[in-house]
Amino acid sequence: MSFFELAQHCLRGNLKWSKKTGQSPKVYPGPLKGHRVLDKLPSVTKKMGKQEGIVLMQEKLRHMVLAVIGVVVAIATVASAQERDLSDVEFYGYKITHHMGVMVQHMDTFGFNEFDHPPIADHRSFVITPALDHFYSKAVIDTRWGPVIVDTPARDDRYGSLLVTDMEHFGIYAEVTDPDGQRFVVVHENYDGTLPDGTVIRTKSDFPLIFLRTQSFAFNEDKLADSIRRQARIYGAWQDVDLPNAKDPQAIIRWTMEHSTRYPETTDLITQAAETYTAEVHKAAFEHIFAYLQTGQVTGSTGMFDRVDSPTGGSHIVRAAGTLLGHLGFPTHHAYYQNTPVDAEGNLLDGERPFVLTIPYEPGVDLFWSVTRYANETRLPLNPADIGGSNVQAYNAFNTEPDADGNITITFSREDPADGTYWMPVVEPYYFITRYYGPNSRMNGNTVHDIMFKGTPLEDAFQATQY
Repeated sequence: MSFFELAQHCLRGNLKWSKKTGQSPKVYPGPLKGHRVLDKLPSVTKKMGKQEGIVLMQEKLRHMVLAVIGVVVAIATVASAQERDLSDVEFYGYKITHHMGVMVQHMDTFGFNEFDHPPIADHRSFVITPALDHFYSKAVIDTRWGPVIVDTPARDDRYGSLLVTDMEHFGIYAEVTDPDGQRFVVVHENYDGTLPDGTVIRTKSDFPLIFLRTQSFAFNEDKLADSIRRQARIYGAWQDVDLPNAKDPQAIIRWTMEHSTRYPETTDLITQAAETYTAEVHKAAFEHIFAYLQTGQVTGSTGMFDRVDSPTGGSHIVRAAGTLLGHLGFPTHHAYYQNTPVDAEGNLLDGERPFVLTIPYEPGVDLFWSVTRYANETRLPLNPADIGGSNVQAYNAFNTEPDADGNITITFSREDPADGTYWMPVVEPYYFITRYYGPNSRMNGNTVHDIMFKGTPLEDAFQATQY
């Protein structure tokens, strides 16, 4: 019995012990205490007595569906999402609708050529799996009237970068900015006039997003980092535009087509999506992508955010999943993200048992790394009030020191282990994301997944990208 067949049987209430054969149904356990998410494991019901296994509790089974990425959703969602396969048209429609729906709201609030400088996200934020390593600064620019100049500020030796994401959610530019300050000139590819001095970035979009990241060494308390990012400036002409209804997928897709030049690789997809991608289809696509993520096939970010013609670009369902999981993430060459929702044996990280992680302090990245823990239910940092007032949410090379072997050890647990390891407080099912900025071949074999899952049945499922 497949994972999704199990979900459907559970909903129908017909998953029972077979009195005729005495065999138990195959189960793919999820968040029940002590259970694993490994496929093809022996059924847990075989461990039960025959009387105990006569009828599996339906409500328990309803809770067996947990996103391997750390997202809990109802089995009803999984079952309905699996009623039919979705096409690349629908995955592409989802990607644009999700991305541009957010961008339309941003434009409605901030207009064009104006940075929004929000605080680093916490448990109250409306951001999925936010990075806590740096401040975000975002602006939608208007390229209809000629070049737009983006001046990034001078800074100390901290990390700073610029990402340009177009209207179809392709990361068309992602680089570290010059610490002395740098001028960028963003221009529509159809512009043939004179260009000012600066690093030129050409785009097919009238309204691409400019996304600056400025590293913080003390989360929201790093006042210098906050001050640095606020020195960024944008210069260029802009004009108001009628925005589409952010709740109408077809209106969003058609508006995106109106304000961007087609990619040959995706012209047919976006054209068909404009005709067929309704709000009902969007709901089904959302459910399908969530169900896809639950299969455990997405454990890293490779291919999610790359250019349309990049050799590291992923399939359309992978890109759609990336939009849902890590909207506005970096292309593969700039950063690599690993998601870890289970231990080496496949047990869900549920907060009931301490989990100890030992990794190299210097994994081989060009820039920096971080390990950040999130609550499954909210996909956000934990509320300090729930962890004894602690605000420990992430570890990196700037708030840790290596031991005699060149490693750091993090203990994820409810109580402080007081054993010299770095304590990451947890109170509920959680997952953690390891971010590697400036990935390269020196990192191969040194990532969390390389170390955790080597020689285990999960090694292939959590295989790291090789650079």
